Amino acid sequence: MGYLTSKEIRHKLKNCSPSTLWRYQQPNQKMFEKPMPQPIKKCAGSSSLWDEEMFNEWLLKYFNNNQMSNLSS
Repeated sequence: MGYLTSKEIRHKLKNCSPSTLWRYQQPNQKMFEKPMPQPIKKCAGSSSLWDEEMFNEWLLKYFNNNQMSNLSS
């Protein structure tokens, strides 16, 4: 099982800010069909860890699809 740090996640999400990353994880967010998964280990700064497989699945299913639908609108 691989892990991604907050810094790596933010880079994959087009260098989003820490506050944007937090917003993507909220259950009441409206941008994506499902919120971004929570980290499996929360730490201060960029040392929180996400399950790489779970994050990549969300990235492909929700983040990338949302970007495509925004371009076609």
